[in-house]
Amino acid sequence: ISTAETDENLRLWWQDNFGEDLIFGTRNGAPYYWDRGLGISTRATALSAQSGASNTPTLVREILLSTTDRHVVAFGVNPLGESTLDPLLVRWSHQESAVDWTPSAITTAGDLRISGGSEIITAKRARQEFLIWTDMGIHALRFVGPPLTFGLQLMASNVSIISPKAAINAKDAVFWMDSENFYVFSGRIDVLPCTVLRYVFDDINLDQRFKFFAASNRLFSEIFWFYVSGDATEIDRYVKFNYEENAWDIGALSRTAWIDADVYTKPRGAASNTVYVHETGNNDDASAMTSFIESSDFDLGEGDRFMFVKRLIPDVVLSGSDTATIDYIFKTRDFPNASLSTDSTSSITASTEQTFLRARGRQGVLRIQSDTANIDWTLGDTRIELRQDGGR
Repeated sequence: ISTAETDENLRLWWQDNFGEDLIFGTRNGAPYYWDRGLGISTRATALSAQSGASNTPTLVREILLSTTDRHVVAFGVNPLGESTLDPLLVRWSHQESAVDWTPSAITTAGDLRISGGSEIITAKRARQEFLIWTDMGIHALRFVGPPLTFGLQLMASNVSIISPKAAINAKDAVFWMDSENFYVFSGRIDVLPCTVLRYVFDDINLDQRFKFFAASNRLFSEIFWFYVSGDATEIDRYVKFNYEENAWDIGALSRTAWIDADVYTKPRGAASNTVYVHETGNNDDASAMTSFIESSDFDLGEGDRFMFVKRLIPDVVLSGSDTATIDYIFKTRDFPNASLSTDSTSSITASTEQTFLRARGRQGVLRIQSDTANIDWTLGDTRIELRQDGGR
């Protein structure tokens, strides 16, 4: 089933805290309120059914709390006194109240309508504002105080977001994925340079874009985007960015939900009715896990020279077993469109100082991998001795 915004759309949930209580709901559905004081055995009830409720939203795309001024803000919501959702309307409650949404001379409740685009896709809390993505651009909603309470500012046109869950907060910034690029907001909007851009966007199923989502792993300063590749209908790949090292990598992994390390000491991901604890252990459910890292092609000069590789000095820490080994695999090719061929495989132990090999080509690729159970490894700076070689 396509996940474009239709009557058969994915059932996406949103949630945010109001103090120790919880406001939550489904996209384009009614908001609910759970009162922690009533205990975990008491179910949430509709926001409109709370004591003192006044003109509360009955249909919303998403609700977030403005943490500095304590307004509850709804993005894509039914107008005051109406029962049909306006996909460009923003409404907010009276300050310090989740249930009073009636504008008056004695409340700070109100609304604003975005003038550009046809619908709000999603919103995200940033440091001093909310970022609001429409199908045509990005706006910032900022608290400006009385009498207006909030103000809207257009931040960028012709930039949007690929799905409602494709933005994530990390390192005092907001990172997100659009349909042709990655972006970051840290006071201004910038394109995030990506070394694997074409790998991702040349093989992606945009019909399933509402399934895409962003996730963070703060233990290693990483951001994931899980997405559906071109021939698939469910999430089967990820692209990952390390914002401390400005490094990208890619992989095949199915995850449909994720929670970072916070309440739990390790991040957790879900897929196929199973919850996985990440960053713990060395094996794949008691079986050996094949782990690897592979470089992109490298060459000499402009790629017009042959190289001859004769020695490799490994830098890797192996632990978990006295007999642990890891393979350094060197591949070459003579032309950019030629297939890679394996020239050398060296089995490295924790005490290996150097290894000699013979590899020759215009371009080289180094792959480091292990398929041994009960070991873990940390890679350092690998050194390769090579020289320019002739054409024969």
